[in-house]
Amino acid sequence: MNSLILKDDSGIITDPHVLAHIHTTLKLVIGDEVRCTVINQGLSLGIVLDLKENHCSLKLGSITPGREQWFDLVVGLSRPQTTKKILEHASTFGARRFHFFKAALSEKSYLDSKIFENKAYEEFLLTGLSQAAIYTQLPEFKLDIYNPAEQYSNAPQKFILDLKTDKSFLDTEIDFNKPITLAIGPERGFINQDIERFHHAGFTSIKISSSILRVEHAVYSAISQLELLRKRF
Repeated sequence: MNSLILKDDSGIITDPHVLAHIHTTLKLVIGDEVRCTVINQGLSLGIVLDLKENHCSLKLGSITPGREQWFDLVVGLSRPQTTKKILEHASTFGARRFHFFKAALSEKSYLDSKIFENKAYEEFLLTGLSQAAIYTQLPEFKLDIYNPAEQYSNAPQKFILDLKTDKSFLDTEIDFNKPITLAIGPERGFINQDIERFHHAGFTSIKISSSILRVEHAVYSAISQLELLRKRF
């Protein structure tokens, strides 16, 4: 963790995972300073006032806003381990929203994954925010049993990863002051009907590599390319 995750601005930590990190990795002692992410509020610097095995108390400094998260992901359901990686690492990159759905070639059983029960997915969102140490809003999450392309008809900028096109992000005009929506297929890819539905909703096909990538690698690669362009412009 590059930043301790706090659910509120009380400075009180009782989460066993966070406490274990404090004791075994950071090895904090009373008086130490530590970076903190107060979820949905901002970033702060905390000073350890009290530290026990099952309790930590911090004195928080001023809370400053985090950076604005800047993209949404629409992803065909894949195996749970892949989903966990996407949730964590895309949160680190600055995801605002995750929308998973059963694409035509997604395994139906993935809808019943334990990661979707009782908001278990939030663990991976929080880990991603902790790693980033610059974003503070807990990303939104949605799960659908059908292709949700039409829900994004009014989204300002939207792209679908597609090996059948020769167009790259360099061939498009992107306004990085507006949110970006990326649609990415499941492990067995999108069928033509999936892609057609996204095209009908105004998505532009983009190729990020001539190779067939794993789903999580496609996510990271697409976001990395956009981040490079974001810096340039």
